[in-house]
Amino acid sequence: MAKKYEKSSGWIVYRKNGNKIEVLLLKWLNSKNQEVYVIPKWHIEDWEVAKDTAVREISEEAGFLKKDLEVIKFITKLNYTFTAGYLEDNPIIDKDVYLFLVKYNWKQDPIVQQAERFVGYDWFSLDDIKKIKVMFDLQTIIWKNKTFFI
Repeated sequence: MAKKYEKSSGWIVYRKNGNKIEVLLLKWLNSKNQEVYVIPKWHIEDWEVAKDTAVREISEEAGFLKKDLEVIKFITKLNYTFTAGYLEDNPIIDKDVYLFLVKYNWKQDPIVQQAERFVGYDWFSLDDIKKIKVMFDLQTIIWKNKTFFI
């Protein structure tokens, strides 16, 4: 079985809505055609650094203008391994994801990229995010970094 290494950049994007802080999650169709919530992430191009990939991907996948995005901090590097059954030879992928906290400084709603299997989005309060199932332990990551949501 073939093995591959990939590195991606992802983000936790938030906004202030009155006195509340809300976190954006996108709805995505997985390989089983089920809607799941995800934090968007994508491959880091050879010419990019992880921070630039995060901003580019937010802009592309959520339709936000780059000027309305403020990278607050690098949060963590996640690593996981999976079998890519959707690729020829079903390779095992060892993946690093560099995760950033990004503030959205505007009120325009996201325009999700349907070509990438995104089908919607929701903004969640910090309390409601605890109830949402996502791939990573997003709740713990958010709560450990709560003081940076400025």
